[in-house]
Order: sequence, then C-alpha cells, then structure tokens
Amino acid sequence: MSSRYSHRARDVFLTKGKKEEEDEEEEDEKKVKTNAIDKDRQKITKVNNHIYFYAEVTRNSIFELTTLIREVEQDNLALANTLCIDPIPIYLHISSFGGSVFAAFTAIDVIMACQVDVITIIDGASASAGTLMSVVGKQRYMRPNSYMLVHQLSAGSWGKMCELEDDFTNNKRLMEQIRTIYKEHSKIPKKELNEILKHDLWWDAATCLKYGLVDDIWTKV
Repeated sequence: MSSRYSHRARDVFLTKGKKEEEDEEEEDEKKVKTNAIDKDRQKITKVNNHIYFYAEVTRNSIFELTTLIREVEQDNLALANTLCIDPIPIYLHISSFGGSVFAAFTAIDVIMACQVDVITIIDGASASAGTLMSVVGKQRYMRPNSYMLVHQLSAGSWGKMCELEDDFTNNKRLMEQIRTIYKEHSKIPKKELNEILKHDLWWDAATCLKYGLVDDIWTKV
C-alpha cells in the first residue's frame, strides 16, 4: 500500500535535438506496449449485481469502481421499491495487489455508505490497499485457494529536512488510520497487529478466517 504522492516534484525542460526526438519516438513506442499491458491488467466490469475489480488501486480505477457501485446501488434500490422487497446486495469481487492508500480510503467510504449491502469476495489474491477495501464489506468472503496480504504503507519523499519531517508525521497518521480499520474489521489481536503489519506474508483462506479478515469461504461460481 503506497501513499504515492510527490507534491514537490520539479519539472525540467530541455531543448530537443534530433537525437532527443529519436529517443522520444522510441519511448513513445515503449509506452504503447506498456499501455497495452496495463490495460490487460485493469479489468473493472459489472455483471448484473456483481462488480469485478481486477485492477491496481489508483485514483482512476477507484473512480470507475465507485461509479459502478453507485449505479448498481440505485438500480437495486429502484427494483426493491418496485417489488416491495429488500434490496439485492452488491457482490464486489476483488483481485488486486494494492496501490494508493488515499484511493483505497475513497472506496472504503463509498462501500460503507452504500445503502445496499456490499459483499466482498477475494478472487485469487488481494494485497495491501486491496485487502483494506475488502475487510469493510457487510459480509467478507474469499475463495478456497485465494490469498491475502496485509502490511504497512510505503511512501517516497524528498525535499528539505522540515518537509521530510512533515511527510513522516503524515505517514504516521495514515498508518494509524490503517490500524484503526483493521482493529474495527478483524479479530487480529491489538498486540499482534503491529508485528503482522511489519511483514509481507501471504495468508491463506483458513488463516484469514481465523483472524476475522473474512467471514466465510466462498465456494460458489
């Protein structure tokens, strides 16, 4: 889970000669290939009341996710009102290796505020920010052969000493928020939580069930 902010980044402008232009064309070709790979990795789609979030946790991917959650929420509420029944829950399938902690917080707020129950299901693997999103579901599941990883945030910063000190303070606050979420949405003992967060260990479904990160194992298709 990375805070991934670089608010003190500096732009550098250079006059391009012929060699630089050739290098830029080569770099553009690499970007096209990279974008194709990235596109293949980012799958966010909706099938009825099931939303599949197979993506890195970024500002853009979470915007797309929360938009879908709101759309399904409104559809389910309208259907429930028409048929005079309880709203059908939203099933959020997560397969993600994490990403931006701020984007994850956005998703968490939307999931928890949703007027329709959001049930989370771990497909394959969920790490870091992806795991943080999954634990706040109304009901939490993971497939028998899925894995989950919890750990500390990571961040890079540079600048004057006072700015580095500010970054350290900010990251401590973010880390405390992460701990609070795990304390409220799992059975991990407080004394063990800090030690667990220091490591990058993949937990199987049985271990996640033991620590209350999920409520049950999902065996349906």
